[in-house]
Amino acid sequence: MRVVDTVSLGGLKISRIGLGAWQAGFRSWGSGYTREDVISAYRYAFEYGVNFIDTAEIYGNGVSEEIVGEAIKGYDVVVATKVAGFHTSEHRIFKSAEMSRRRLGVDVIDLYQLHWPPSIYTSLCRVMRSLEKLVDRGIIRYIGVSNFDGELLKKAMECMSKYEIVSNQVQYSLVYRAIERNGLDFMKENNISMIAYSPLGKGVLAGKRVVDNRARRFDYVFQKAAKDEELLRSLKDISERYGVSLASIALRWIVEKGGVPIPGVKKRSHVDAILDALDINLNREDVELLDRVSMKYVDMPFSAVVSRLVPGFFVKLVISFMRGV
Repeated sequence: MRVVDTVSLGGLKISRIGLGAWQAGFRSWGSGYTREDVISAYRYAFEYGVNFIDTAEIYGNGVSEEIVGEAIKGYDVVVATKVAGFHTSEHRIFKSAEMSRRRLGVDVIDLYQLHWPPSIYTSLCRVMRSLEKLVDRGIIRYIGVSNFDGELLKKAMECMSKYEIVSNQVQYSLVYRAIERNGLDFMKENNISMIAYSPLGKGVLAGKRVVDNRARRFDYVFQKAAKDEELLRSLKDISERYGVSLASIALRWIVEKGGVPIPGVKKRSHVDAILDALDINLNREDVELLDRVSMKYVDMPFSAVVSRLVPGFFVKLVISFMRGV
């Protein structure tokens, strides 16, 4: 196995770039790849030193976790998964964790994250303390959250009585920088790792500009960024100078900003962009150029605000409906 640079996640050491397994749940991401393609891609990444993978119980209603569980057999990998934000009772959280652990085939889940903040009608502290009890029971090692802005993250931290929140997984890329406006500085001050999902903007930062699946069709970030000629031209110019793909530069920019990107991969060829990104370092001038041409994306609305106002049972109904679309 190739040795790559690592960063700390709680007491764990993870590669500076990981894998996101949303695509392993299929459906939204279209066709053209198989379960075997995904497993092969994951193992290819593991063999070259990528040792962190993230999934969630709602990705394909457990299918993603099952695929990840099959892929990690025989590998020393840090596995993260997430409990849905509408599962807020202690009983439901415990049940979700047990089901995730079974699907993943692990004794202990390395990082267990609350997928999004519970609604305003639910006690955040009750949820966070339930997660602490999972650590006590040896079901999970570390606690993380996802889609929390700075204020909510501070409240969640204040709820904790025994353990720390080690990470906040947020949407972050050159075309979505909202967390910089409210949360990133707080995370740095409190040693909370930023895990960046959708680091390629649903593929637009890898050169995709055509809406060819449901994930892109319903994503306003992708549609806006696909028309951003200045940013995409700058990204292309830099990638040509370094001799790597657009995706590699976009991923490395996140690393340079202190985040851990988790791009989705569907085939072994997609892993090469990750490996290239791990091998390069962007000079200060190129980072500053990318900062400048993407500054407009700092003012994007934060992704989880609306869900806070909607009761959890209704969010669950919407997600169940979308699975069948």
